Amino acid sequence: MPAFRQVGEKQLPNPVLCMAWSPKRDLIALANTAGELLLHRLASFQRVWSLPPTDRTGKEITALAWRPDGKTLAFSLGDTKQVVLCGVEKAEILHVFPVQSPVTCMHWMEVVEESSSLNSFYSSEDESKLFLPKIPTLPKSMFIPLCHSEEKSDEILNLLGDARLNVLVLGGDSGFVELYAYGMYKIAAVDGVRTVDPVYLFRRAE
Repeated sequence: MPAFRQVGEKQLPNPVLCMAWSPKRDLIALANTAGELLLHRLASFQRVWSLPPTDRTGKEITALAWRPDGKTLAFSLGDTKQVVLCGVEKAEILHVFPVQSPVTCMHWMEVVEESSSLNSFYSSEDESKLFLPKIPTLPKSMFIPLCHSEEKSDEILNLLGDARLNVLVLGGDSGFVELYAYGMYKIAAVDGVRTVDPVYLFRRAE
């Protein structure tokens, strides 16, 4: 087995807590001790954008995961017990949801197995507009998760329509594992797991 060879070194103003490499592009996401989420070019290490911490989302990032297509980044916050989905192009928060305990590891996987049930799922037509009334716009001064605001609804629908079925897997030291379809809809949860080893979680998810 060939030995690892260092090809570069970069200095940063704050220690890095976790990082994740984009599965599709030359990008690396970093979370530091100041609560910032940073996106850099991997080769030149040029900063693409930075997302500062806020009181609404949180300041203690504990884990990162890329959606398999590289268009969305998920990160968890230990101080507020939340998971945030962020659009990569504009550093825009698309969705925020709470979790019962701080997340210490996460992995975002794509369902690649073809089956008749999956094919019918992908080809099925969304008929909700035929039967359900349009959701009214809420006052912008009201604090609500961004995914429920009308101005974000089209963006979320496009997010779902462009992506194959994928699952965001979350795990924590408290012994829970949760699965979210498209990173937003909880489809399974397990409690009472003694330990959640990130390596084991990733292998089982794949």
